Amino acid sequence: MSDRTEYRIRLKIPVDSGDSTTKFFTKCETPVAVGYQRIVIGGRGPYIEFSENQIIRKNIHVPTSELWRLGNNISFYNEYRTRDACNVKIYFQKKPVNYADYKLDCYYISPFDLKTEHLDAIIKSIKQSTVFDTEKFF
Repeated sequence: MSDRTEYRIRLKIPVDSGDSTTKFFTKCETPVAVGYQRIVIGGRGPYIEFSENQIIRKNIHVPTSELWRLGNNISFYNEYRTRDACNVKIYFQKKPVNYADYKLDCYYISPFDLKTEHLDAIIKSIKQSTVFDTEKFF
């Protein structure tokens, strides 16, 4: 099974189409968006896609170290962070990339960093075995 298929199976919200009502929060309880467009599963994993009007702008900011990206034609994205202890990274896509179907002028956040009002985890974690086979070490 490919990584993309595995992510699709593990996601707890629809991948191909979003909605206008799901409320997204950081794990620190900061609201970051209402509604989403879809989930893009690219070469760097899954990302939830948001339009400008879905993002709660007052709860995000551009870190000082990332101000150089604003208005810069070299950078593929602008980086934002949430205004809380979780410091969630948010991408605003400015240029196309070849490893994922990101849309220009959309925001992207990893589902691993968010929750909804009904889900503490948007993506199921991979269960790791707690049983160890010590035979292979000796």
